[in-house]
Amino acid sequence: MFIAAARARRSILRNFETIGYEPDEATWRSIKMGVKRDLQARKLRPNVPIPSRRNPIRYLKAMFRETGSIYNTLVSFLHDGTWTSSGGSFRLAEQLGFDLVHEANRRLQTDGTLRYLEVGGGWAGLKSPASGSSRDIAGLAKYFERDLGHSVFLHFTNLTQWHTELPTGVFEHPYVTAAGLPVLDTQGIASGTVSILYSQAAAYFETDVKSFLAAAAALLCPGGLLIVNFRQEYIGLVSDYAPAGGLTMRKSCDLGGMNGVVVAFEKQPSLKKGGAAVLDMTSLKPLRAKQYQAEKERPYASNQR
Repeated sequence: MFIAAARARRSILRNFETIGYEPDEATWRSIKMGVKRDLQARKLRPNVPIPSRRNPIRYLKAMFRETGSIYNTLVSFLHDGTWTSSGGSFRLAEQLGFDLVHEANRRLQTDGTLRYLEVGGGWAGLKSPASGSSRDIAGLAKYFERDLGHSVFLHFTNLTQWHTELPTGVFEHPYVTAAGLPVLDTQGIASGTVSILYSQAAAYFETDVKSFLAAAAALLCPGGLLIVNFRQEYIGLVSDYAPAGGLTMRKSCDLGGMNGVVVAFEKQPSLKKGGAAVLDMTSLKPLRAKQYQAEKERPYASNQR
């Protein structure tokens, strides 16, 4: 794992050099921890809940059950152990009442093309058995199967490389952080072309909120949708920086804990002369969720078009 982590860090730094970005000490420390979590999560089955290391017995038992290796179990415990593997999911969007399949289909019908980008997609559902609902990138790929690579393009980033083969029209961008999204302009995603940008957790761990919001706003097309979660302590920064990129808050919900505050933004066609209005985040208070039902399935009408 140590060699793989070093290689991943070098690749991330090369991407930073490409865009002229230099992370501060806190950001780089967070990235290094994220790389370790990524490498450990890849050893697990998708969407496996792992107990907190605060309960070491339960944690060690769960990791050994999943990895079958005493060595991997101990390494994960000693080095920023993962709390869950990553299957990719639309759960946070659903908490705000967004059906991303419906949103994607509507935008495809209106614009004639669709480019979806997920920050930190992990397995993206592509390592899981096929399900009856389109709640991840794999579901979108199935739903838009006829249009993939022609009018529909699905992209996702990771801190390390999780996949070696993907369906036509589905692209993984490894070694890309939330704040480092501008490098995607060199990898086939031009500014102003993303219809939906979503992050289940990657942006939550991003410490450079200003750079992430600026990059996300630049990638979104006019009317583009951004759904992301932030730590509670960063909400003031979000309020300060989002309007500068033409991002207007549409919905929000404070889920608390490791899910933080989930916000849906819309990219405005252009900023008004004199600057955008200040984003009011005080509306988050009455929207606090009583309970986060992360595994609750919300049925879709159909996966067939």
